[in-house]
Amino acid sequence: MRMKKCIALLCLLSLFLTGAGAEELPPFGDFSEKFGPLFLEEGQPPVTDGRTYKSQDVYIQVTSVRQSRTDIYIADIYVRSVENFQRAFANDQWHSGTEKVKILSENNQAVLGMTGDNGHNLKAGIVIGNGTIWRRLSSGTRDICLLYRDGTLVTIEEQYIDHDGIRAQADEGLIWQCFVFGPALLDESGKAKQKFNTNVRPANPRSVIGYYEPGHYCFVQVDGRGADSKLDPGNRSVGLTMDELSLFMESLGCKAAYNLDGGQSSMLYYDGEILSSPYQNGRKAGDIVFIREIEAAELSENEDALAN
Repeated sequence: MRMKKCIALLCLLSLFLTGAGAEELPPFGDFSEKFGPLFLEEGQPPVTDGRTYKSQDVYIQVTSVRQSRTDIYIADIYVRSVENFQRAFANDQWHSGTEKVKILSENNQAVLGMTGDNGHNLKAGIVIGNGTIWRRLSSGTRDICLLYRDGTLVTIEEQYIDHDGIRAQADEGLIWQCFVFGPALLDESGKAKQKFNTNVRPANPRSVIGYYEPGHYCFVQVDGRGADSKLDPGNRSVGLTMDELSLFMESLGCKAAYNLDGGQSSMLYYDGEILSSPYQNGRKAGDIVFIREIEAAELSENEDALAN
């Protein structure tokens, strides 16, 4: 099984390396055949109704559940372009300190923001943010998560990572984001894993990226460590174990899921406020993942950069 998985991953990497350039990748669909119209018509201003946000390029629906004595927030996300799925670093530079998640989100015009992987606290691991390679140093101890420019998201267990291949793909402009915290939560069939590449398995606050198909993702944020519950006033949130988290991501129907920084750092920002209840009011983060509107001029500049 391990050999088959390794061969499959190598084939996938080869496909990206030898395929068409990033500027030739097709745009995402509008998902209307599956779900009906999600996006607004061109020229219409964004609208929001409680926990739902809709524009011509972004659709977000935020829900919350109380499960295992824990508050869990789920943001279901559809985007027209991978450019809408961004990453921001404190002080606009990787490894340059920390900032509050709310401040990072507001400064980057985020509609939705969540704690990132705080890769600057790790001694190694390839870091890519919005197509820029910030660190090329390999890590042989952590699973990684790659978001490609065609919208595909994959998680790779540490023993199967081809670091040279990933750096080559990044140099060709094929990789949009690379995360190094982990672990991967689902197997190649989208089923909950039972073994994890981490020591942080007990119940904790969590931050997770989930993937369904290109253009369709989710952010999942879990409260914990005794934080006051907003969903069940008078009670507290315990958090989820890694096993519970993996099963929860499977229950959402994700094909892949990846754990980001959690604990006191874990929080979710939406529509101008922090929705979750961070442990001890949270702490500053080195980076966030977020969804934002992209102006036509910005898209044009990025396309020109790729073409050159």
